[in-house]
Amino acid sequence: MSETIPSALLSRESYAPADATPADRALGPLRRALRWASLAMVSVMIALPAVQVVLREVLELPFIGAEELTRFMLICVVFVTFPYVVVSGTNIRLEEGLHLLPTPLRRAIHVAIAATGTVTLGIAAVAIAVATLRNLQNATPTLGIPYWVFFSASFFGFLFAALEFALQLWKALAGKPPYVTFADEASPDDMDALEAALVAEADRGAGEGPR
Repeated sequence: MSETIPSALLSRESYAPADATPADRALGPLRRALRWASLAMVSVMIALPAVQVVLREVLELPFIGAEELTRFMLICVVFVTFPYVVVSGTNIRLEEGLHLLPTPLRRAIHVAIAATGTVTLGIAAVAIAVATLRNLQNATPTLGIPYWVFFSASFFGFLFAALEFALQLWKALAGKPPYVTFADEASPDDMDALEAALVAEADRGAGEGPR
């Protein structure tokens, strides 16, 4: 029988409502704008191949550059959603053993994660800014999309993600939960309950065996 480590206590220590602090409330409009922008980009990215198929196969009027525009949307989606992934703590994290550690050590680990994230992404944002300034005259071959548009998406993604990591650093130093939950999304405790239910269902299926 498989076993899972309950993470409800760790979730309560790691997550707080999105409006828990004044800094979170100040960043609220930016976070909402990024979420809606990413939703629009995903919609366009999904619609483009379908439109291309209809234009090419039905109307025999292929959209020249559809593949290039789709790749552009994919790049933008990755970087526009990156800050949201950071603030909500949905990036890949190896935290399964954190609940076994003393509270001061757990806080120290959160401080180290936030500090390294802030520095690393800050450096990346600066590097992207330099690359953007050096490629202002370049563009894609088919649609002529300027390279600075591509680079700008990554620049702002890294910049805002570094800002979110800096806020998490302050929260970790102050002993506050570093990540946030949004009112219109499932809470970490709900996800824990769903995970436990899925594991229990899998265990029952394994116990019954083949018929």
